[in-house]
Amino acid sequence: MCTPNLKNQRMKVSILETGKLPETLEKKFGNYTLMFCNLFEQLSIVHDLTTHELTKSSVPTNPREADLWIITGSSYGVYDKLKWIPKLKEFIKEISEEQIPLIGICFGHQIIAEAMGGTVKKSRKGWGVGVHRYDQLEYPKWAKKLGGYFSGYASHQDQVIIPPKNSVSIYGSSFCPHAVLAYGNKNNPSTISVQSHPEFSKSLLRDLIQKRMGETIPKEVCEKALLSLEIDPENSKVFKSLLRAINLA
Repeated sequence: MCTPNLKNQRMKVSILETGKLPETLEKKFGNYTLMFCNLFEQLSIVHDLTTHELTKSSVPTNPREADLWIITGSSYGVYDKLKWIPKLKEFIKEISEEQIPLIGICFGHQIIAEAMGGTVKKSRKGWGVGVHRYDQLEYPKWAKKLGGYFSGYASHQDQVIIPPKNSVSIYGSSFCPHAVLAYGNKNNPSTISVQSHPEFSKSLLRDLIQKRMGETIPKEVCEKALLSLEIDPENSKVFKSLLRAINLA
C-alpha cells in the first residue's frame, strides 16, 4: 500500500461530491465539504481540502493529486444513467490500482462496490433511516477501538447486495449486512467504505427526515427514525477508525 508520509505535513484531501443536500438544508448546515472539514478539525488533522462537484465538472484523471479521496453521499443511484457515473467507476479502479487511500460514504460506499464488481440495488427491506446499529463481523486491528458495534446516521434505500470478491464485510446488521467494507487485506486496506454518514449531525438528519416524511419516505418509517435520534453516534470515532484503517490516523 502506498501510504503518504504526512508527519508535520498537511494532508491533501480531495472530495468527489456526487450530489447535493436540499438547498434549504445546505444553506442551514453547509455542504459536504464543510461537514468533512468539521470532522478533520474535530480530529485535529491538518489538511488542505479540494472539492470536485461531479454533477457540474469532469471526473479527475490523476489519482496521485491527493493523499486521500472521499466519495460523498448522493440522492442518485449507482445504476442511474448519468455520464459521470461510469467515469467515476473507472477512476475508482485507478485509485485502487495506485493504492491511494480512498473512503466511500453512503453512495460512495455503493459505487466503490459496483466499480469493484459487486452488486447494488434498492433493498427489498425499504428505507434505512435514522440511527442504525452495526455489529462487528471481522476483527482487524484498526477496528479494535471502534469495538464490537457502532451506531451511525443512515439515510438510504439502496444497498450493497453482493459485495465484491476482493472486499471483506467488517460491520453489518440484519437490515444492512455489508455496512463497512474493507478492500484487499482487511488489516491494511487502501480502500474502506461505510453505508452510514459520519459527517451528518443529528439536527441535519432530523430536518432531512421531516422534509422527506410522507413524500419520498413512508411516514411510519420516518416516525420510527425520529425516535431513534435519541441515540448519539460517535461520528468522530467512526471516521477516525476509517482513517486508521487506511493508515492515515
